[in-house]
Amino acid sequence: MRMNVEKTGRNSSMELFRILCLFLIFWMHGAGSFSGDGINAWLAIAADCIGNIGVSCFILISGYYGIKWDGKKMIKLDLMLIFYCWSGLALQFVWGTAPGGEEILSYLFPVIGKRSWYFTCYFALAALSPFLNETVEKLGERRLKELLAVMLFVFSGITTFFFFDITGDGGKGIVQMVMLYLTGRYLRIAGVAGRYRRGKLVAAFAALTSLNFALNAALYVVTGTVQNRFARDNTLFMIGEAVLAFLIFADMKSENRFVNQVAAYVPAIFIMEWTLREGTIRCLADYQAWNESGIYHLILIGLALAMIAAGALIEALRRFFLRRPEEWLAGILYRFYTDVWTGCAHRYR
Repeated sequence: MRMNVEKTGRNSSMELFRILCLFLIFWMHGAGSFSGDGINAWLAIAADCIGNIGVSCFILISGYYGIKWDGKKMIKLDLMLIFYCWSGLALQFVWGTAPGGEEILSYLFPVIGKRSWYFTCYFALAALSPFLNETVEKLGERRLKELLAVMLFVFSGITTFFFFDITGDGGKGIVQMVMLYLTGRYLRIAGVAGRYRRGKLVAAFAALTSLNFALNAALYVVTGTVQNRFARDNTLFMIGEAVLAFLIFADMKSENRFVNQVAAYVPAIFIMEWTLREGTIRCLADYQAWNESGIYHLILIGLALAMIAAGALIEALRRFFLRRPEEWLAGILYRFYTDVWTGCAHRYR
């Protein structure tokens, strides 16, 4: 998911990859609502093994292109999050499912309240990006490779093979995001994109995903419950799959204005996901009532596509009506931010 990165021209193939990642995330989240066993249990395992690369790919893309801190753009991103989180909170009251006090605070302050762990960590990553980028430049390719090897062993290798989660967040935290961001930077400076034939990359991705599926399936057979232990964000399997999927698309070049426009809406659609799901259940049909049906995953795939289309339309309307007020408010907040930052810098100089 690119929100605030160095401008290098928009490659529509990579933009399409962002949309595909969002689709995979939506399918995976929907698959978690199944019940019982049978075919849907196996498909839920497959959804985890494939769909859970989505967020990792977002960060790899950000690392590859490089995040460049821009205070005003980050304020506009925060305003977008506030708009959708406050709207989602209002709908919760309308639907009669008002959350508790702590959850209300997470809606009101979506970044610091961790309404979405991804966006909370993204803000932290963006704040760290100037230091991370400077570190990469000073380390150079060889030392960066060594650093990544150590990080992968400590934070992913131990988790993958010994099940001890050192960070305690299942890979949904700033440590994982920093590691993936640095991986993306390494892929860029090492010139890995285009080095391998796409057919070999696809074969490697299929083989690694199949192994991931087989291991989780074995746990399912033994325990009788659906397992995603090897398909968590911080396992070597998921990181490897994410890197391979990224490399498959990184060497493609195309230009399509429609794809680029939809991809620009990906952050907004992402934050809308659970409101869109709840709205579907309450206003259209309870798709979860089909969770034991043999066509449940076809329903989930259709729903994921419909949510992306609906979310893109909603975001387009929001931008049309609120673009100027948002620019005005962002400008005021940015001037306040720069005044405070400048004042603090002079005080402690």
